Amino acid sequence: MLQRLFIKNYAIIDSLELELGEGFNVFTGETGAGKSIIVGALSLLLGERGDLSSIRTGEEKAIVEGEIHIKSPEVRKKLKEMQLDHPDSLLIRRELAPANKSRVFINGLQEPINRLEEVGEWLVDIHGQHDHQLLLNQKVHMDILDSYGKLEKEREKVGEIYSKLMKKIDEKKILEQDEKKLEEEKLFWENAVKEIKGALLQEGEEEELAEELKRMENAEKINQSFASAKNLLYEDELAVSSRLTRSLTFLKDVSELDKRYSELIDILEDALAKVNESVNLISDYQGELDFDEKTMEETIDRMELIKDYKRKYRKNSIRELNQYAEECERNLSRFENRLQELEKIEKEIEDLKQSFITYSMNLSKKRQEIAGLLSNRVKAELAFLGMDKAEFVVDFKYVKEEDSPIIINNIPIKATPSGIDRVEFFISSNPGEEPKPLKKVASGGEISRIMLALKSIFAQSDLVETLVFDEIDVGIGGLTANNVAQKMQDIAKEKQVVVITHLSQIAAKAHHHFYISKYVKDGKTFTRVEKIKGEKRIEEITRMLGGDTEKSRAHAKEMLGM
Repeated sequence: MLQRLFIKNYAIIDSLELELGEGFNVFTGETGAGKSIIVGALSLLLGERGDLSSIRTGEEKAIVEGEIHIKSPEVRKKLKEMQLDHPDSLLIRRELAPANKSRVFINGLQEPINRLEEVGEWLVDIHGQHDHQLLLNQKVHMDILDSYGKLEKEREKVGEIYSKLMKKIDEKKILEQDEKKLEEEKLFWENAVKEIKGALLQEGEEEELAEELKRMENAEKINQSFASAKNLLYEDELAVSSRLTRSLTFLKDVSELDKRYSELIDILEDALAKVNESVNLISDYQGELDFDEKTMEETIDRMELIKDYKRKYRKNSIRELNQYAEECERNLSRFENRLQELEKIEKEIEDLKQSFITYSMNLSKKRQEIAGLLSNRVKAELAFLGMDKAEFVVDFKYVKEEDSPIIINNIPIKATPSGIDRVEFFISSNPGEEPKPLKKVASGGEISRIMLALKSIFAQSDLVETLVFDEIDVGIGGLTANNVAQKMQDIAKEKQVVVITHLSQIAAKAHHHFYISKYVKDGKTFTRVEKIKGEKRIEEITRMLGGDTEKSRAHAKEMLGM
């Protein structure tokens, strides 16, 4: 529901703020006062392309701002799917300015204009000279028909089968990749398994090989250091071991003189044992350095092999190489089972196709039955609204689509989650005219009455909560005007209705009456909007009846129930 509308510097409107109410809102006033300008501003708020000439003379930009409360859980859900914050209440602001400075804000966040169009079509329907009408969109006609016929469960079942069918078709496409490419991949997988598994690569091996090669490359230097150390510790005449042995001999000679000296003997004996242990360890290490050129070449070759495999298979470690080999083995296993799996999927696809066709044909049959009832209902409503010669038709088509998996009577038919039907509402206003799509009906007043008829039928099922009618009173009067007013009042029990009118019959039925006037100040034209009640409303209805006479005034009071 549109709760508040703020307009600034738009056409002849300087600054205007309106608080609209629930139910039936009507705007009246003399010709040229700016009634339709308000509808134009509202259209701008809902995503219609802006005309820079609409900016008030002398001003830099026009601003339209609307506060809209969303009651419908379905609309809230759709807005949430559009990733809008706080979908229960929207604050929309549109700034129209030259030099590409126009901007759109939704709940304080700047958005592109097409985003506003997407959101706007679920908020307000405007019927008349402005083409912001959800019912003119062929894509929603099937939704309306299904809602009218309460076919949601049948449609949901069709959508469920469609989803499964598309998933299986995608799986089949993956399996049916180009055979040559698959064979090339198979050869690659086989080679990877053969090379990596055959190499018997061990985690940590690369680090061990690097250390081994480092030792081999520095063997001469290491051996010289070992020989020098061994010579100083053991083999030289003045070696550490010889000196320790002689030191022990001297100390043992005096140890009998003082038992405390035995502690020194223990320390030196321990030192001598450590020296001998070091010499033995050096000898062992020297033995490890005893290798030939072939051993070194084998180590280098092994390291190069690991490096080549890592580069070839784009892996960073031996662990990743081994994991990749296992993955290739799994791919090969799946490849071997591919034909069997393909046969299974093809069988599932055929079953799902038949199921989809069966349920879609059944849904289509029900839709066509409902369409006949809907057509009669709409024609009756149009007759009530003064269009007794009008014909309303729900047009059904199957759309041919060459690549479609759904074949009916040897013809590939376009399939959607909604089934196989393409539904569109057609209408003819006069005898002898071929019914045409709703969007091609030219007359503003006519299309408003058609929409009024449809809205009266779909008042409960239609998701849009605010309806705006402009030009609906063109070419009507008398009984038809009374009927149009009554129909609007009926719709206003379910929806918020906003009407721009010249007809007293319509104005008198409204719950909230706004009077629009214009005045000139300092050579500039201004628009004023006033919510009127009581005596002022009687005066306005009297004016609309055509004269300020006692009879007109009495008639106005009677129409208002006063």
